[in-house]
Amino acid sequence: MDVIPLILFNEKVNRLDSCRLTKRMAHPHYKIQHDKIMNLDWIAVDDVSQDDVDAFVLNLRLLIQDSDGFSIHCLSKIYEKDEIPKELSVEFAKQRQKWKTHLISMTLIKKAGRNENYSNDELFNTLFYGGLAHQDKKYIKEFFVLTKQGFFSAFVFGNFLSSLNTILNVVRNIREINKKLIEISKRQHLHLA
Repeated sequence: MDVIPLILFNEKVNRLDSCRLTKRMAHPHYKIQHDKIMNLDWIAVDDVSQDDVDAFVLNLRLLIQDSDGFSIHCLSKIYEKDEIPKELSVEFAKQRQKWKTHLISMTLIKKAGRNENYSNDELFNTLFYGGLAHQDKKYIKEFFVLTKQGFFSAFVFGNFLSSLNTILNVVRNIREINKKLIEISKRQHLHLA
């Protein structure tokens, strides 16, 4: 079995674990910084900077985008193979479903000029691709609307932190599943290529 995608995934999760934002999220008793809100900073909580968010997002990006061959989606193709122990396949699918379930749930944040709320997926994509991991043209304008509104933007950031915490827990659990599969592969010399 080619365990390289599993190893690369696990290394990136380890990297996420070393990010300052991850360490800060472990103690989520945030205090709003009113001076930051007055400056229209959307990251307006204590001990979290734009650099902390950027480092986390740039590492997370590798785990959720398919271009590098070891994203959650890419790993799903490994875990769907018949040679994989059923309990690991099931556990992987459960973790993946946790993220999907989170994404389809609705936030309390209303879309500008509309009487509908963002789903976690819509909000996450707007923030992630509108200015954090990328600057996709279809998200940039909405990204600036969401992140330059003082207290409202701080609320948006709180929701984004909730999504980051959810995906962090998911990738950590997948890392543990990967470790088990790597160990089994070493013992049984599974061939999944």
